[in-house]
Amino acid sequence: MGVTMLPTTLKADFPLTDTSVKLARERLRQFCAAQQIPIRACDSAALIATELATNAVRHAQRDATRAEFTLILTLCGRKLEIAVWDYLPSPCPRLQTLADIPLDAQSGRGLALVQSDAAGFTWSRMTSGKLVSAWIEVDTECPEQAPLGAQPPLF
Repeated sequence: MGVTMLPTTLKADFPLTDTSVKLARERLRQFCAAQQIPIRACDSAALIATELATNAVRHAQRDATRAEFTLILTLCGRKLEIAVWDYLPSPCPRLQTLADIPLDAQSGRGLALVQSDAAGFTWSRMTSGKLVSAWIEVDTECPEQAPLGAQPPLF
């Protein structure tokens, strides 16, 4: 008989403000510390969460049906999924690689960075917005020391 891994999930809503990007990143780091996710994986997840949250704030701010975004973290086995749901039912972004972006471009590298750092990446357009997610592989069997000052999430 096999062992079934149940997912551990965090879901948090944030207003569409620049400050919320930092708060979402802090919640992710708290989640990683509580789940004993190694620092290297936590850093990758933080980069991904920062880029996805920034895109939600930057692009959904004006026309979204709800003035917030939702960060959803799901750890199941060795897979950590980082997802951001924004409530703007817009087309999903055009995907590029880092090599496609001019060196002097002032923006536009975020999703390319996410794709280069993640094991997988996807997006779904819904009637009430879009869900953009990426996932990474983590080794939770050999945790490194949690980041200093990290506190477990307050659920």
